[in-house]
Amino acid sequence: MSAVSLKPIAVLAFAGTALLAACKPAAEPASGPQAEPAKAAAAEPTAHVSRTARLQAFLTERYGKEAKLSGEWRGTWTQDGDVRATDWQVCAEQPVVTGDSWQQLLAVCGSPLDGAHPDPGAIDFFVLRPSGDRFSIAAELTGQNFGSQGQPGTVSIIRAGSDFYGFRIEHGWFGQGYSLISQNLVLPGPNGLVDAGSLRSHIDNAAAYDCDDAEFAEECRTGVFNLDFALRFDSSDPSARIWPLTVEEVGSSCGGKTVRQEHRFTLDPKSWTYSFPESLQREGCE
Repeated sequence: MSAVSLKPIAVLAFAGTALLAACKPAAEPASGPQAEPAKAAAAEPTAHVSRTARLQAFLTERYGKEAKLSGEWRGTWTQDGDVRATDWQVCAEQPVVTGDSWQQLLAVCGSPLDGAHPDPGAIDFFVLRPSGDRFSIAAELTGQNFGSQGQPGTVSIIRAGSDFYGFRIEHGWFGQGYSLISQNLVLPGPNGLVDAGSLRSHIDNAAAYDCDDAEFAEECRTGVFNLDFALRFDSSDPSARIWPLTVEEVGSSCGGKTVRQEHRFTLDPKSWTYSFPESLQREGCE
């Protein structure tokens, strides 16, 4: 997920020179009508502006002159009326083809400097479209909370249909030997970007404190779980506008039970969300 400086292309216009009429006797100056100067080129062509230059210009306009495509910059984030010092960075960006045109997907992540353990980070999502020599906003979803300890997690660009793209956010909570990692999908809806649903990405209690206590070790081991929930879109019909979503649940559950099952979902055209069951949002064994 640098800016390019472009110089205008100079346009050269040539004026026609006048032709003299037939020669007169030397004592008389040559005379004759002058040809009209040729008109200058009608219009100077618009200078090409690269995608990265447009992105940098958008970031500067939106986040200030310190914003940049690579690395962090110091800014602020207003949350619930409080202005918090925050480190920002571009955490995902990709151009995508949509129909006979193209768009730019962009995610900007913020980590508040005073983030405590339960505090989330912030993510702003944008769908941009080329407009002249700049980007304009086609859709946005800003100030979204994800993660813990002030860290919002990681963002990736996903393809969910023939020309249907969005964002996947993976973020987690870790404590007392438990790992609870979630994944959210942010997709373009009829009225803009929407959070289309959340489910687990990984859960385990492999480092649970109780298992270190001899008195509770045996009981603890029977309650150990370690599960992954791999998300992918079924592109078997590549021309379909929106592809079905599958989630493969794999690992071990309490009592040493081996788990391997696949779940399949379609996007609800009314709510523009996925109906993930509680079993895919759980914190422990079923």
